[in-house]
Amino acid sequence: MWRRRWKWVAVRKAKRQGQIWVVADQQGVRGDFKFATTRHWYESGPIVANEYVAAALAERLGYPVAALEQATVLGPEGEAQSGIVTVEARAVEIIPWSEAPQRVQERPEESLHDVEQLASLIVFDAWIANPERAAGHNLILYRNDPNEKYDWYLTDHSRALYGSPRKWKRGSWNSAVWEQLWLFYRVPQGLLHLQSRLDLLEPMIDQIERLQESDINNALNKVPRGALRERERQFIKRLLLQRQRRLRSIIHRWLEYQGHKEYGNEVRGS
Repeated sequence: MWRRRWKWVAVRKAKRQGQIWVVADQQGVRGDFKFATTRHWYESGPIVANEYVAAALAERLGYPVAALEQATVLGPEGEAQSGIVTVEARAVEIIPWSEAPQRVQERPEESLHDVEQLASLIVFDAWIANPERAAGHNLILYRNDPNEKYDWYLTDHSRALYGSPRKWKRGSWNSAVWEQLWLFYRVPQGLLHLQSRLDLLEPMIDQIERLQESDINNALNKVPRGALRERERQFIKRLLLQRQRRLRSIIHRWLEYQGHKEYGNEVRGS
């Protein structure tokens, strides 16, 4: 089976959770290569597993998501690092939501395909305990013609699910503190008016509630061998099942809370 070789291009970020490198393959396809060493583990958790499980669940629910590949890459000093590549779409224009023009952020209905699916994203992020979407770096827009609407896909779920073990010091996976969605999750700028509408959120709540334990097991089985220890696997499974049962009340409480001045908007729920 052909496997592409990824080469180091540049350092994108160096954080306490690990490093992110820009990489490219033989055909010029680019991606973000993420890895964490043993000393990063407390801040990062099983990042490869988190990415694969979140991507599998997103796809099961109909969200477009970046392709993932395990890889070993030689760094600028010749050191080999093993991790995961989030493969970038091939398009003329590729931008994170945070860099989208103001008109796009203010009127996404006019500028993006599948806006109703995008509007339900807060429900998915709440379910998988993903606090990273707010900055808009993990929602990618792309197109080939400036007169086209943007397509979009999700990326970077390394801090969802088990994420950093450090974050669970706030409380265990079934602690009431993790139902306080407003403390951890934010809506990317410009999407609040959509993600405050209960009529747009209800279908995704229903869809997640209908998932079976086998769907979660199938997602966990996507994790490459050796990337997830059994106790971590059980933690993620219990977390997803518990939050699935509580998801409707979590979202309803979040909608009720959005009148808070922190959001600067009134609730527009139905």
